[in-house]
Amino acid sequence: MRIKRLDILRCAAILLVLFHHTAVLPSISQMGFVGVDLFFVLSGFLISGLLYKEYVKRGAISFRRFFVRRGLKIYPAFYVMLLVTFIAQLLAGKLSGWGAYTREMLFVQNYKPGIWMHCWSLGVEEHFYILLPILLLFMIRFSSDAANPFKSLPRAFLVVAVMCFALRVVTVYFTPPESYYGATITTATHLRIDELFFGVLLGYFYSFHRGGLDEFMRPTKTRVMIGLAAAVFLSTCFIFPGTSRTFVIFGPIFLYLGFGGLLLLCLYVRDVLPSRLAGPAAKVGTGAAFVGLYSYSIYLWQGIFGAYTVRGMEKYLHFQLTGFPRLVWCFFGCALCGIVMARLIEFPVLRLRARFFPPVTTSVTPPPPVENPYEALPSTKNA
Repeated sequence: MRIKRLDILRCAAILLVLFHHTAVLPSISQMGFVGVDLFFVLSGFLISGLLYKEYVKRGAISFRRFFVRRGLKIYPAFYVMLLVTFIAQLLAGKLSGWGAYTREMLFVQNYKPGIWMHCWSLGVEEHFYILLPILLLFMIRFSSDAANPFKSLPRAFLVVAVMCFALRVVTVYFTPPESYYGATITTATHLRIDELFFGVLLGYFYSFHRGGLDEFMRPTKTRVMIGLAAAVFLSTCFIFPGTSRTFVIFGPIFLYLGFGGLLLLCLYVRDVLPSRLAGPAAKVGTGAAFVGLYSYSIYLWQGIFGAYTVRGMEKYLHFQLTGFPRLVWCFFGCALCGIVMARLIEFPVLRLRARFFPPVTTSVTPPPPVENPYEALPSTKNA
C-alpha cells in the first residue's frame, strides 16, 4: 500500500532537483540539490521497511528475493535510458568513451563520472541496496531475540554516522576547496550513506517501536518542536554554499535530520487545515502524489529531455530557450517524458515483478491520527 504523503515528498524531491538542474531561478536552484538528500532519507525509510515487513511475516530475509525485486525496479528503465543515450550520441557523432558507459552500467559513476552527472545518486542507492540486507542478515544471525533481532540498529547507525562524518573531515582536509564541485567529496557512497541509514533508523522505530513512536508524536508541542527543528536544519542550505567546507562536512547531517523530521510530520500530522482550505489542499496533494509516483523515471529521463531538446532547438530551429520559458519547458517536458517512459518500461516490468515475485504483505496499521492543534478555534474546524 502506497502512502500518499510520502509520494508528495517524492514530488517535492524531484521538483527541487529539476529546479537545481534548470538553474533558472538562482534563489531556488541554488538549494535544489537537497532534493537528492530527501530521496536518500525516503529510500532508507521505505526500503528498510520492506525488509522489516518480510522478517515479521516470514521470520527471515531473502537477499536474493530482495535484490531481484530491486533490480526489476531499477535496472530496466535505467539501461533503456543508457541505450537511448548511446543511440543519440551515435547519431550525433559524439559518442562517449566505453569507460563512461561501463561505470554507469556497474553503478560506480559516483566515484568517477559516467555519462550523466545526475546518475551519481543511483550509485549510492545501489551500494545501499547491497549493504543494508547484509547488515540486517548479520543482525538476525547473531541476535538472540527472534522477535526483534534489530535492537542494535541505533548503535549501528551511530557507527555509520560517525564514520561518514570522520571520513568527510579527512577528505575535506586533503581536498582543495576549488575541487569540491564535481569531486567525489560530494558523491562518494562512504561519505553520503549516513543519510540513507538515518531513514533506516526511522523505519526501525516505525516498524518495531510503533507504540512508543505514536506516544512521542502525539503531543502538539512535540510536533511543533520537530517542525521548528526541521526548518532550522533545512535552512542551512540557504546559509552555507553547497561546496563550502562547513556544508560539505556538516550538510548531510543537517539535511538528514531536517528531512527526517519532515518525514515524521508527514506520517503523523493530519487534519490541521481549516475546512475551507482542506479541499483545495487535498486536490493539490493528489496531483503532487501523482507526480511523485513517477519520480524515478522523471529523475532518469530529465537529462536526455532537458539537454537534447534545448540543444536541438538551438541547432535546428536556431531558437535559444532561456529564462522562465525554459523552466516551464523543462518542468512539464521532463514530467511528461518521465510519465510516458514509466508507463512504457517501468510499470510493465513492475507488473511482471508483482506476478513472479509478489510483495510480502503484513497487517501493518497506519499511525493513529493526532489531535488537531486548531480544533480549539471554532472558525477553523475541519470537515
